[in-house]
Amino acid sequence: MSGLTQRGRTLLSSAPAALAVFGIAVLPAFMLSVRGAAFLSFSLLLVAAFWSMLAAPAEVLSRLRTMWREHRWLILAMAAMPTAMLVSAQLNPAAPRSVPFAYGRLWLFGLALFALLQLRPKQLESVQWGCVAGALASVVWAYLELRIGRPDKIGAFANTIPFGNLSLLMGLFSLISIGWSKGDGWPLIALRLLGGGAGLVASYMSQSRGGWVAIPVLLLIAVATLRHVSWKKRVAALLVFFALLAAVCVSSSMVRARFDQAVSDLHAYQAGQTNTSVGIRFQLWKAATLMLTRHPLAGVGRGQFEPALKAIHAEGLITKEATAFEHAHNEFLYNGATLGMLGIGALLALYLVPAAYFLRAALCDDRVLRTTGAMGLTLCVGFVLFGLTEVMLIIAQTVVFYSVMVAVFTAHIHRRRQQLGAAPVL
Repeated sequence: MSGLTQRGRTLLSSAPAALAVFGIAVLPAFMLSVRGAAFLSFSLLLVAAFWSMLAAPAEVLSRLRTMWREHRWLILAMAAMPTAMLVSAQLNPAAPRSVPFAYGRLWLFGLALFALLQLRPKQLESVQWGCVAGALASVVWAYLELRIGRPDKIGAFANTIPFGNLSLLMGLFSLISIGWSKGDGWPLIALRLLGGGAGLVASYMSQSRGGWVAIPVLLLIAVATLRHVSWKKRVAALLVFFALLAAVCVSSSMVRARFDQAVSDLHAYQAGQTNTSVGIRFQLWKAATLMLTRHPLAGVGRGQFEPALKAIHAEGLITKEATAFEHAHNEFLYNGATLGMLGIGALLALYLVPAAYFLRAALCDDRVLRTTGAMGLTLCVGFVLFGLTEVMLIIAQTVVFYSVMVAVFTAHIHRRRQQLGAAPVL
């Protein structure tokens, strides 16, 4: 009987880790296909956090203090966005008083991080297989939905642009995670390569020009961090990548058509035709800049962007066609318009604080730390680049994806440093 009791206690104590591992694998694997996958993933991490606290109540305060001491700036940076939204709501009577649930989860980032800090590095590395599965699923969705055009909805997303951008990120994570593969056989490395190719193909089929522009920059980050590979091989790999990209650009009629359309739209805008795809973006950026200059501290408030667009149209400054959009097609300008300088500051904190943490890891001598740092940098830089032409964080799934992946990479770096004797135990 005592043996059964001991076995039951062991199962109960290992359950939080199992839930957390399942959560970080589910997120990238199913987020593009199943609308509730992001909610399930974050919920599993919260359950794992509370369960691990209840399993060892005597150690909770000590572990929380240690986490706060080591990662307080990151936790505060993630909390900055919903806090800015709350302050803006108080200063804008017409704006909703509540913070959207998607952003409110950023206040709970510390709990997700706490759950992941209880995992071993190998357990945290299970996220790579979720990324491989997600990238492979994305290319299937792209083939089924995008081969004959650009529908309004694909998979669990209502827009092909974030779909293509996240597919690209998961493909790049699959490729970079080869740095974790010491001791793995060629079949597993080939599977990662397949996931990387699938993510690139899905991005290509999405026709997202913003994602395409980000590809060379993100590939450069990935290759630059592979310091265990000789510089000659890295340069050769980059040349091969860029040659392939150039070949695709030259040979693909779709790519040429998309870029030709952008050039044509620019010329049309200069000639006074403002209702093209690029022209409307310019109008939205102009309107968002006006909102920021007129409401510099807290913006017009979330939920007030479209009414503000209509008011600017009434002044004759933008066309009626430009008032039909719910955001500015630029992350920074949209946050500036709706949340003012508070929003821009919060967005910069959201991206730059974790990026600095990941850059430090990417410059380490340890191969595993460099790999994780490169993945984290790819995430942060990718979102910055995507945000130049799209508002990625207006979608609940994307907010969860960014915050959970930041937590995964942060926890992995911390736990790896523990293995190397360079970080306190949580």
